[in-house]
Amino acid sequence: MRIRIVCPEFNAYEGDAVFVALPSTDGELGVLSNHANEICTVKAGIVRVSDREMGTVDHRFAVEGGYAEVTADEVVILAQRAADVDAVDPEEVRVKLAVFEDQLSNLAPDDARRAYLYNEVAWCKLLLAA
Repeated sequence: MRIRIVCPEFNAYEGDAVFVALPSTDGELGVLSNHANEICTVKAGIVRVSDREMGTVDHRFAVEGGYAEVTADEVVILAQRAADVDAVDPEEVRVKLAVFEDQLSNLAPDDARRAYLYNEVAWCKLLLAA
């Protein structure tokens, strides 16, 4: 089957797979070829892709919510944000996390920028936990 992970700014991944596991809001969803058609919401988490056989993980992508459409021969994940976990530099993420947390500590409790910073902190923590 085909899998695509699409973000607003770019196509994060496209390739063939025998199995895909994605973090839906109803729990982890495993998809094999000929899966029943389904549309679900995706929560922040890790998408695991097996290219050749079940039981292996060939690609891991952190995603920050969105939607997934599953058909018999394709999985399309429309994510707010996605990153190939293997391409992430943990030290760079730690530095960004420290900057965001420092900025948060300097904001007033009712500052509207807190929501943005909370999202950035959560994204950094997801990338580091992967």
